Amino acid sequence: MTRQSRFTATAADLAMPGQCLGPCCNGLRADALRPRTDFSGLFAAGAGASDAKAPSLGSGRVIDVHHHYFSPEFKESAAKGGMMFPAVRDWSPERMMEEMDKYKVDKTILSLASVPVHWFSTPKEEMRPLLRAINEYGAGLRDANPNRHGFFSFITVNDIEGSLAEIEHAYSKLNADGIEIATSFGDKWPGDPEFAPVFEELNRRNSIVYLHPLAPCACLNIVNGVGDSWAEYPHDTTRAILSLLVHGAFAKYPNIRFIFSHGGGTIPILAARAEALSKFAPNRKDFAPQGSILPVLQRQYYETANATSAPMVAALKAFIPMTQLMFGTDYPYVSTEANLKGLRAADFTAEELKMIEHGNAEKLIPALVG
Repeated sequence: MTRQSRFTATAADLAMPGQCLGPCCNGLRADALRPRTDFSGLFAAGAGASDAKAPSLGSGRVIDVHHHYFSPEFKESAAKGGMMFPAVRDWSPERMMEEMDKYKVDKTILSLASVPVHWFSTPKEEMRPLLRAINEYGAGLRDANPNRHGFFSFITVNDIEGSLAEIEHAYSKLNADGIEIATSFGDKWPGDPEFAPVFEELNRRNSIVYLHPLAPCACLNIVNGVGDSWAEYPHDTTRAILSLLVHGAFAKYPNIRFIFSHGGGTIPILAARAEALSKFAPNRKDFAPQGSILPVLQRQYYETANATSAPMVAALKAFIPMTQLMFGTDYPYVSTEANLKGLRAADFTAEELKMIEHGNAEKLIPALVG
């Protein structure tokens, strides 16, 4: 199943700190792409929780909709982009299954983690075979344990023709449960009208579309010493959601079921602010046909990876019905133990836990039942 990657270094890999990379995103500085401080070890052990035993079962079945895999090709590409964290380097199918068994996770949906930003400036003739090999590896993991895994196939939406081909391959050859995209692509976010042909096809296929964040490829002065995952990842999820909203994607593509990572980033907190201030938008009727943006946002799906603190749970419960929330871990960056303990210590009823831990995922993706 392993293939030799055809990926080669891009300008992003070769530029000196401070050198403008030009076409990536209108003047992105190379120092924005240098490896950041790796804080992943802070979370790998479950935020200080003991590994002595698994947490007691809360509701029976557990389905993890935010669970990562790393093919050899992905690891090679991540290393080129300065993203070879220990969690990526040390991942293996065997360790993944051990984690699932230890914490009694019945099923996971396999997906890619934050992808290297240089993917969005890599020539198409290099990117397409790389992505095909990675997706086929993920589908192969699913096929090896079909009772334990689902699978989301990744596309780089900024390559329209390549994305349409990969969507066809995902459904006709790989039997994917849905499509995964990043929260941004170079200097654009998913609601951009440029990407309409991709979303029209996803809408035609009644697709599930899962969005995973990354630090955006933009001219930003990221605070030195602050890991991207601390704030940039959840904020980029917020940017992606608002991009889809204001460009009318949620209204134009009603057959797409969107899933957003980490409880939707900061959307549960900022939704009321966006509701108030969007009243001044001249095109508001196009993205808020019911007169409010809240029903639009509340019918999307969200997952709980690293999003079970008391303030976040309070915000989620005030923001969305519990039919729209599913369990996720972000494994191997955050441990299954930490996520289960956080979820089960939060202010959820027993019935809500059943919905979050497996019921909502099974309704959304019937293939996960049983």
